Amino acid sequence: MLRAGSEVRQSGAPEPPTWTARLRWSHDRHATAYARNHSFPIGQPVSFHTTDAHPSAVEYLLGALGGDLLSGFARAAARRAVPLDALEASISGRLNNPLIALGVIGETGHPGFEEIAATLYVSADADEPTLQGIWQAALAASPLVHTLQRCLALHLEMKIVP
Repeated sequence: MLRAGSEVRQSGAPEPPTWTARLRWSHDRHATAYARNHSFPIGQPVSFHTTDAHPSAVEYLLGALGGDLLSGFARAAARRAVPLDALEASISGRLNNPLIALGVIGETGHPGFEEIAATLYVSADADEPTLQGIWQAALAASPLVHTLQRCLALHLEMKIVP
């Protein structure tokens, strides 16, 4: 939930806003997250099953990054009056050792991401320099890109498709 800061810093500037979520565990092996007026289920931290009832926490992180990139690109394109024909992203991530998250005894390493790669595919009636400028503006304004690039290898590219 967005909470407007009412405290004032010593410099006189108001505190920046804080986003929060509340989560509740269900006994059927998932949590429900509540953020503002939304709720969504979160399954296991990682899963190897293809038919789980809910996305895993790892999948939500990848999806959140993809959503950030797509909406950021669309916003930057709109600011430059560049209409988009199509916009899509493909994202994959590699964990250091997912077996640790599953509690496998004797495994070494850590369960966190080592790297994430994302490709944004864009179709628009604009030249490549214009689209590259929009891509760079989207990356510069992305909270998730700026957070993730500090802690893992983040490979991001844009491809123009006809």
